[in-house]
Order: sequence, then structure tokens, then C-alpha cells
Amino acid sequence: MNGLWKFGACCLVACGLFLGKAQGAEPPKDNPVELKKTALNIDETTAAKLGLTFETVEIQIEGLKKDYAFLWIADLHVIANDLSEVEEKNINVIKNRIKHFTNPNNGLTSLENWQLLPECFNKSGADAILFGGDICDFGNIASIQVLKDGMHKLTVPYMYARADHDVSPWWLSTNDRNRINEFEKTIDGYEPVQVIEFDDLMVVSFNTSTSNMTEAGLKRFKEVYAKRKPIIINTHVPFNSLVDPSLGDICMKGDTKHRNLTWGRDCYYKPNAITQEFLDLVCAADSPVKTVLAGHLHFPWHGMLTDKISQHLFVPAFKGNIGVILVKRK
Repeated sequence: MNGLWKFGACCLVACGLFLGKAQGAEPPKDNPVELKKTALNIDETTAAKLGLTFETVEIQIEGLKKDYAFLWIADLHVIANDLSEVEEKNINVIKNRIKHFTNPNNGLTSLENWQLLPECFNKSGADAILFGGDICDFGNIASIQVLKDGMHKLTVPYMYARADHDVSPWWLSTNDRNRINEFEKTIDGYEPVQVIEFDDLMVVSFNTSTSNMTEAGLKRFKEVYAKRKPIIINTHVPFNSLVDPSLGDICMKGDTKHRNLTWGRDCYYKPNAITQEFLDLVCAADSPVKTVLAGHLHFPWHGMLTDKISQHLFVPAFKGNIGVILVKRK
């Protein structure tokens, strides 16, 4: 393979031509594909060292001037070696979590994998790196600092949509959320809605999507929405499908409390008025949103959010999985 790892996997076509969906199962192992077909590459030795697998989604959008390629990573659950903030009684809990979030392909912890990933991302040729939340396992400053150090090494644009694990002081001896929030701002500003804008496409985050959207976030989303460029949503928590009950069904069957862990009126994440307005805009008949990328549930699902908008959930990154999002002109 000429020293290059060729990105491939279960390739799905969405947004206008959706050819199928894989639900509740691990994606198949990669099949080699030509580099020119994906515009992404990574050093083969490093990919093998990281134990990476790739889950590829192809999205077709009318009116684009060029093709785009993004890398998606969520549910890595990095824990720093410095556990000084962890309450003594919880140390063994955290050590067990470090073991749990170990890549089965290479035996490396999420921290060890994370320390190698920025260089891979910089060489990938991606237009942006999309972080979909739960990159940290909990909000101790040491883990956030490790994450910040890696992100600040990136030479490619990135978007970091947090979730509860990234910012919550679980297992710590103090419950200082303000300190965590202030430190998060030093990474990327920690805005409630983040935007990467291209000439003919926008990637927009629902930041900290384990909580309701803020008024400031909704205002920002409306500003972006009004431009009417095609939008890709980056969120940790998926949205309940309006046309396909299988996502909720799989979720409830797999959850010990039989919860539908998506955003929706009859779901575990019940939207307030602000979040419901956001969801209504996303799912409107004339919405510029083309697809939603999500994590959270630790299983893959590829289907339709509405009859026009696709939604893609990915295998978690602690298992070595990276999402490859290929956006093609239609």
C-alpha cells in the first residue's frame, strides 16, 4: 500500500441518495480504497500503532463547488496520569475506567492514543477535525490540559463539541464547575454554538449537548441558519428520528433503564422551549441542514432524521474508531 493507510469502511451515501444503514453492530473492517477517492491519508505504521479502524460516511449535497473531507472523533474518554484532583475513595474507580477505555486493537489507553493522534490528524489532508464530545472522561484540569495541549498542536481547523464527561467534576474532591468552564475557554472559547464556515458549506456544533441549548446558542444558530448554506450538525447527543423508530428502539433495548437517550419530546433528553425551537429549525421541511453527526450511545447507527436529513452515530474512539466524512458534490 506504498506506506499509506488507505481510508475505507462501510461507505454510506446520504442527503439525497441514502443507500442503506447499519444499526447496532460494529462496522466491518476496512477494505483498501484508492487514496484519490478519499483525499485522506495517514502513515501506515502510526495507524497500526494506534489500532485505528475507520467508519466512512459519504454525503452528497447539491450545489457544492468542491468536495470536502472531515475526520470525526467522539467518546475517547481521555484520563490524565495526574489524579491529584480525584477524591481518594474514587481512585480505584478511575483506575478501572482507564482499563475500560483501553483500545482493544493495541492495548493503549485513551491517553496514550490521544498523545499520538494530533500528528495523524495534521497529516490526514482533512478539511477539519470534528470532536463530538466525551473526549475527556471527566472534568479534572489535568485531563483538560492534556486535551488542550493536543488540540493546540493541530494545524488543521477543528471543532470541539463537548458533552457532560468533558466538563463535569465527577469523582473529584471539589465541585467547582466555574473553574472547569473557565479553563475550557482557553481551548477554543467554549462558545455554545461553534461554526466552521466554508464558501459553500458550514459545520455547526450543538456544544455541551447533554444540556439544553442556551439563548445565546439559539441566537447564533439562527444567524448561521439564515445564510441558507448547507449545514452539517456536530452534536454529542443524537436527535430522535422523526421517521425511523429503530434508533430509539435499539437504545432502549440496550439501556439498563430502557431509556431513549436522544433529544426529543418523549426521550430522556427532553427539550425546553429554546432547545425545541432549535430542533424544529433543524428538522424543518426547508431546513438547510443536510446531516447530523453524533456519538454518545457507543454503537453505530446510520439512518434518516427526517425524510431529507440523515443522521450518523459512530463506534466510540476508545475502540480505535475514527469517522471519515466525505462530502461530495451532487
